[in-house]
Amino acid sequence: MTQERDGDKKIRGAFGYKMHGGNHFALYCTRQACPFGNRLPVQVVDEELYNEPPTLLFGTVDKFAMLPWENRIGNFFALNSGNRAPELIIQDELHLISGPLGTMVGLYESAVDALCRRKGNVTKIVASTATIRRAVEQCAALYDRDVSQFPHPALDAEDSFFAREKKIDYGKENFGRKYVGLMPSGKTKAMMEIRSMAAMLQKAKDMNASDEVKDKLWTLTAYFNSLKDLGKAATMVDDDVKDFMKRMCYRLKSNAEVRKIGTADELTSRVSTTQLNQTLDKLEKNKYSTENMKNHLPPYPCNVLLATNMISVGIDVARLNVMLLVGQPKLTSEYIQASSRVGREYPGVAFAMYDGGKSRDRSHYEQFRPYHESFYRHVEPTGATPFSAPARKRALHVVLIAYIRLSAGGLSGETDAIKFRVEDNKKTVDNIVGYMVKRCVDVNRRINPHMKDDSADLKREMEDILEKWDDLARDAEEIFCYGRKFMVKNPDASGERLMKVFGTFREDPAFETMTSMRNVDVMVPGSIIEWKEDDQDDR
Repeated sequence: MTQERDGDKKIRGAFGYKMHGGNHFALYCTRQACPFGNRLPVQVVDEELYNEPPTLLFGTVDKFAMLPWENRIGNFFALNSGNRAPELIIQDELHLISGPLGTMVGLYESAVDALCRRKGNVTKIVASTATIRRAVEQCAALYDRDVSQFPHPALDAEDSFFAREKKIDYGKENFGRKYVGLMPSGKTKAMMEIRSMAAMLQKAKDMNASDEVKDKLWTLTAYFNSLKDLGKAATMVDDDVKDFMKRMCYRLKSNAEVRKIGTADELTSRVSTTQLNQTLDKLEKNKYSTENMKNHLPPYPCNVLLATNMISVGIDVARLNVMLLVGQPKLTSEYIQASSRVGREYPGVAFAMYDGGKSRDRSHYEQFRPYHESFYRHVEPTGATPFSAPARKRALHVVLIAYIRLSAGGLSGETDAIKFRVEDNKKTVDNIVGYMVKRCVDVNRRINPHMKDDSADLKREMEDILEKWDDLARDAEEIFCYGRKFMVKNPDASGERLMKVFGTFREDPAFETMTSMRNVDVMVPGSIIEWKEDDQDDR
């Protein structure tokens, strides 16, 4: 990267960012005539966002985990300024906020909603998804709101006024996606996987078509249910698939050269973020060219792309039009989301390769046509239980600490946890306790009026949490902090904390608090005991 100095002696980078004031970060446009040549009204660094809350804030639910840890988050809710509180929340891919993640998010959403209401504002929430059932119950659990579905179901499924079903017509370039079911007979799953991948890869090279057409079929995307199966496939691509492609050309008496596929690329959690970005960039920019392939001129297009459910959301690459789904995905919604990555702009084909040894896979194969003609009706219902006993044990204290810390005066600083007293903050305490009890009753009423009323248990548990905080603050000798300064280290003898990182096995009374919304499972340490036989003389 090249750098140059302005007249004010500040360093600018060629990528369009600069540092100012010693430790402040800003983006700028590199064009000389641009009115944003000095600074763009965009920030990507947390500290800068805290200092200058944006009009539009983009993030993930994983950021909710920092609510009790970071006092500056209160700036997003305009608690200490004349700014307006958040007025609109948009949640994309709502179907993903379910199960254990949805349960945790539901509790954290309680804190977010309570903080938004501090200025009397009821935030409007818009949630979008293409694959969901029981949306009313899920939105009730997450947001404690009634649901207005858009667009409303119409009399004609093919024409809802807002959207019309496009008929497949290749003459008008109205392309679609074809599903093909594969069931191995007399062959193992691994052998079928090798042969299928080899045939698809070699055929894309041998077909008599233009470079433009070949480019749309050149990359084979292979979807797997687990990293274990994907790891096996990665080994097979490097060895068995290449060998079988040679055998195919020999047996078919083909004069065509065997296709060279190299090592497969991955879109999985096994690779780093940098590698993921490089793979996506390669998929979008590197196109197939006969001239380049013949003369071995890079950049080469991606040949094989191995993916897990990471590909189900946010991947929109027009040249991905051939997919092999190894095994039926666990959920129909996941199946729809994953297979819909192909055939988005051009004709696509999804090969579903089933495991003959699994009854569920055989059932999907036997009911292949009726299942695929109406698979939206087979989408499994989602669920979240934010006020269940295990969820309350895991994260109820988070709601109380975050709300009290951010909204009560004089308690936001890292070491201000020692100042908390229930009687001194009675108004704030009563507000959050009353709000949570009411929300619990409302959520249960919206989901199922016959559910057991847990509001009494909820109130008692909140009182216990507040009493524990009060006792810890009173008993603290020197320093009693919230715990942010001890997130990566344990406190010394002179320091105590209200929260400790979830999974910390240190014997102190601090609340175990998540630093990520993915901390939904308890890690249990284990040890190996090796037994040795006594010596012969000692028997």
